[in-house]
Amino acid sequence: MRASRVPPDGGFGWVVVAGCALVNVFNQSLVSVFGLMFADYLASLGEHAFGAALVMNVMNISLNFSGLITGPIIKHFNPRKAAILGSLLTGTALSLCSYSTKLWQIVLSYSVTFGFGLGLIQSSTFVALNSYFRHRKGRAVGFALAGTGIGQILMPLLVQYLLSNFNFRDTTLIIGGLAFNGVVGASLLQPVEWHLKDSVAGDDRESQPLLAMDKPSSHANGTSCKKASCSWSKLAALMDFAILKQVSFLNLIVGLGLAYTASTSFSLFFPYFLQKSANLTMLEAANCMSVLSTTDLITRITVPAFVDRMEFSHRTTFLLAGICLVVARSVMAEMRSLVPLMVTSAFYGIFRSITIVNQNLTVAEYCGERKIEKMLPNALGFNMVTKGILVLTLGQILGWFADFTGSYSLNLHAQNLLLVTTCVLWLCEMYFKDDN
Repeated sequence: MRASRVPPDGGFGWVVVAGCALVNVFNQSLVSVFGLMFADYLASLGEHAFGAALVMNVMNISLNFSGLITGPIIKHFNPRKAAILGSLLTGTALSLCSYSTKLWQIVLSYSVTFGFGLGLIQSSTFVALNSYFRHRKGRAVGFALAGTGIGQILMPLLVQYLLSNFNFRDTTLIIGGLAFNGVVGASLLQPVEWHLKDSVAGDDRESQPLLAMDKPSSHANGTSCKKASCSWSKLAALMDFAILKQVSFLNLIVGLGLAYTASTSFSLFFPYFLQKSANLTMLEAANCMSVLSTTDLITRITVPAFVDRMEFSHRTTFLLAGICLVVARSVMAEMRSLVPLMVTSAFYGIFRSITIVNQNLTVAEYCGERKIEKMLPNALGFNMVTKGILVLTLGQILGWFADFTGSYSLNLHAQNLLLVTTCVLWLCEMYFKDDN
């Protein structure tokens, strides 16, 4: 037995959770108010649905493909500095938007800069949380993501009030100023090495710092390698390309990407389904969406603690919630009256929240099981890139399918095919692993 230093699994970690929640309130939640903030201004510029779709699609590209470089940034600096940089970028982007008079200026500021800032925030806040917690990761991530849910409830009300009393430029400047408050929350993400506690363990591999870097080794023939070969080796080590050779990891991130694409498409087409397929009024549709968001928020706060206590695998939890989402979405697609739709929306919000909370945790669990915790930042980055590719391809196909069929009910069933594919891929891997 030997003494070792382990993460606190609480303690100052809860301050880090509060910091992440604060960052999410003033940054992650702002995506939900894009249409409310920009719709009328884009129309005044002569840009309508196509222009709005272009801005959002490019933002999603910037957000997800930022994963290629967010991992190295986090490893080279630390999660706190990366989160501060992300908050500065989002606040700056919104401030620049207030002075934009052309569509390309909005694309450059909001889509590119704001999207990249969010990419940094997403990865860095999760890496910070993961480094502080060992057995309570689920509830920690749930509480942090609850900040996004609170922001999604409050920000639309604030934006609506500001737009009714100020013009677009003033409103965007105020919201941009609020986004800078993410710097305050990011400042609380202190390195876990400052708060490690003593523990007695034989070989507690899990207690190793998450971002521990491999010490450079010197080889006798190191000077004889070619420059191109050395440069590629350094890049491969920095990006952790080796993890992409693992079929199980590729299966994992493809499954997560398919589920993310289905969730993104649902968020986009759910209001259309409620109003055009179910023939609900705008107020009734808003009530269904409000019920969904409320159960989503409640679940983020309560369910992760139960999952942690039961010691369920995050991947298994995600898989079970995904199956429940398939059932809920299939039932919802056939509903045509308000009360049943509100009930199914409530259940959908519960299971959607579970998948959102466990998405990054599933990647972290994979790295932890294989003792490659130092690869987590880049693993999250590869996961983000995969999501971006699938949203751009399969997400666009789902949009075309909705236009081609004219049925948003069929579109919901088509979204289920993506989740079913995730379930099949993961269940097959589990079966063959057990068989071996």
